[in-house]
Parts: sequence; C-alpha cells; structure tokens
Amino acid sequence: MLQPMSDWFWFSEDSQLKLSMGNEWQCTTAFGHQQIVDLPKSQQLFSLSDTECYLSLGNQLQASGAQFSEAQLTHILINATAAIMFHKPVTPKSWFFQEIESHGSHHRLATVSNNYATGVVLVLTDEQALATCMLISSSFQLNDKKHIKQFALIKLAKTRLAPLMADISSQLTA
Repeated sequence: MLQPMSDWFWFSEDSQLKLSMGNEWQCTTAFGHQQIVDLPKSQQLFSLSDTECYLSLGNQLQASGAQFSEAQLTHILINATAAIMFHKPVTPKSWFFQEIESHGSHHRLATVSNNYATGVVLVLTDEQALATCMLISSSFQLNDKKHIKQFALIKLAKTRLAPLMADISSQLTA
C-alpha cells in the first residue's frame, strides 16, 4: 500500500477531484463537481483526517485476505477517502439488489447481487439499517438499462450485503 506523504494534496481540474502524490504522480478520482461537496478550488493538503481514513481502510482491506495489487489497493483507497471526505450524500437504492439471509460485511468487504450481476463493494459508512458502499468491481448491471461504474457510491439496506471472505481478485474485473 502506498503510504501518504506530506506533499500530497487534493485539487480540481476539468471539474474532477484529483489527488497529487508528489511531483510525478496524480490520481483522478471517479468524482466530479456534481458529486462533491466543496470541490477544492486550489490545493488542499491531504490532511491528518484524510491520512487516518486512508490508512484505516488500507489496514482493514489488507487484513481481509483479499488479493489486491499495490496499484489496485492505492486506487481503491484514494477513491474511498475522497468519497468519505468530499462526496455528497446518496439516496438508498436497495431495490436493485437481492436480500440476503446471512448479511453483513467482513473487513468492510461484501458482495451484492441481483438477476443481472454480482459485484464487490467496500462499506464506507455503516448507519443503523443502511450502509453507503463503493463499488470496487469494474462495473455492475442494475437492470436492463442501467449500470454503475467502478467506484460509484450506492446506499442500500444492510440486508443486501453478503460478507466477502474469499479471494476477490477475479471478481474485480467481472
């Protein structure tokens, strides 16, 4: 996992939230100005809160046993941190997903499914009966006409989450 450095900072360019990781690296998040609260107009340091969020999620994902490359893990963590720190709240969309009898998450990882697809999500926030999740599979078909892309946020009832306790590397590109 790439460790945050003191020269990291958030910024926006072309209405997209980005993270500069020193002189040579930058990451464009999946989130544009319409999804972000207070899009940085100039450089905004990667704060202590950002670092704590990034490292905590990273430790949980590493403890899960899931097989991520360093690049995959870093990309997931940057987008998850951006979502937690900047994303506008999302409305529940549980009806797109099948209810699970034995529900929950394992190290914040879960699967969601419906008649069209199965995908892997990272639970970002856990509120009473609902969870806000970020899709870490490459895409997910919601119905005949709708699909969501990797790193999209979805809020759903926790009864739609199946704990993920297996190697998920094959499910990330499914």
